[in-house]
Amino acid sequence: MIDLREKPTKKELFVMNSLYQKSHTINSLKSYFSPYFIGMTRPTEQKVFLLFLAILSMQGIQSIRFLYHWFLQKVSSTKLNAYYYLLSYGEILLDALCRTTIQIALSCVPAELTGYPYFLLIDDTLQPKFGTHFEEYQVMFDHAAHNGNNYLKGHCFVGLVLCVPVLNEGKLTYLSVPIRYRLRSKDENKLDIAAEMIVQSLPSFPSEKQVILLCDSWYPKGAVRKAISAHPQLELVANVRVDTKLYDLPPEPTGKRGRPPKKGQSLTIQEDFQLIHQLGDYFIGTRKVMTNLFPDPVYAMVSAGNTDNPSTYRLFISTLMPEDIFSNAALEESWKEEIIEKADIDHALLPFILYGFRWRIETIFYEQKTFWSFGEYRIRSKVGIERYINFTAIVYSCMQLLPYQQGQYVHLKKESTQVKKQLLGSAIQEEVFFYTFVSSLESRINSLAILRAFDQWCKRKRYLQ
Repeated sequence: MIDLREKPTKKELFVMNSLYQKSHTINSLKSYFSPYFIGMTRPTEQKVFLLFLAILSMQGIQSIRFLYHWFLQKVSSTKLNAYYYLLSYGEILLDALCRTTIQIALSCVPAELTGYPYFLLIDDTLQPKFGTHFEEYQVMFDHAAHNGNNYLKGHCFVGLVLCVPVLNEGKLTYLSVPIRYRLRSKDENKLDIAAEMIVQSLPSFPSEKQVILLCDSWYPKGAVRKAISAHPQLELVANVRVDTKLYDLPPEPTGKRGRPPKKGQSLTIQEDFQLIHQLGDYFIGTRKVMTNLFPDPVYAMVSAGNTDNPSTYRLFISTLMPEDIFSNAALEESWKEEIIEKADIDHALLPFILYGFRWRIETIFYEQKTFWSFGEYRIRSKVGIERYINFTAIVYSCMQLLPYQQGQYVHLKKESTQVKKQLLGSAIQEEVFFYTFVSSLESRINSLAILRAFDQWCKRKRYLQ
């Protein structure tokens, strides 16, 4: 076994090089993650890559110390404190990592699917923590009362997710990948954080491509609303408060003197919307309206589970009109058939259906908390916590995107993120075990012979099937 207390010997360096170059799974992951390392020093690159491998290969992560004890110390002589220092003080630009994830996701979109909409999803999630030694530890209001109490002690993360169209066995589907997390400080506003994340992500998209932002009723205001108005590339489909002020479209000019009104008569969602459409258990009414949120008309959608019960009414708005979502009718028809699986869906309901993609960010929050040890960090500094959470998001995104980027994993497209993590993690553990075993042999000749035998075995074996 490699002696981690001493400087690596030539033999240890030989084994490490073999681990990167000969191990098929680790080598393919090195190729995938390499764009993230642009601008990093070699030592930083190596430590970040090993952290990615550790997060991927370990189930039920408890802490950085846990990763070090069960994985990192087996493949590198780097000390535990070096990883803590990397997370809290290392030269790592999270904005650059976010742009890299977006670029990888966009590279997975086939040319024939570029006409379909791309989505950005924004939301926040609360993470309970026990112990006041964590930076930005605070008491927050939890409207969902997950722990039976409306107040929760811990951290608040604002997350940004990207949804892009891809082909899976010839069928159109959407991939959802987390691209950025921010830990909210006590003196920060979630709307300001969300707006910054959204604006920073936009340059990564083609300038001519419209991006649709999906969010719940907390976000279409303040800095987020200003960001949407300032960027023509960005559109919005959102749930808004039912008491949001709505107006009819401005009346036609009468030719009389004076400035014509910018808005029409005030509207109410119970009386001025005809709920003539039905989608599942919901009755839906739509019309173009004016609001105080945006200077231009928006598309308003009112849904109700029971038209006789005002408490079931919900209000949604879209800055994008139904006729502007798709560039041609053929794209719209194929999208209806393959995504909605209802070719006869009413054209007027398209923005309402788009809002359904917002729930994917909730799914990612659930999966990362349940299967990816999202909240099991034991790092005190805000910077360190943010970096570790974004590292887990990058590895999660890798599990989604890798089968669409590297042909050897194409058979994993239909598997869940958790299954892909388990399969790839097992393969990494196999390769690490073999090379650490080889490093314990006294004879370099014997080591080379075993390495050659293992390489031949890898070529015959079809990994992860």
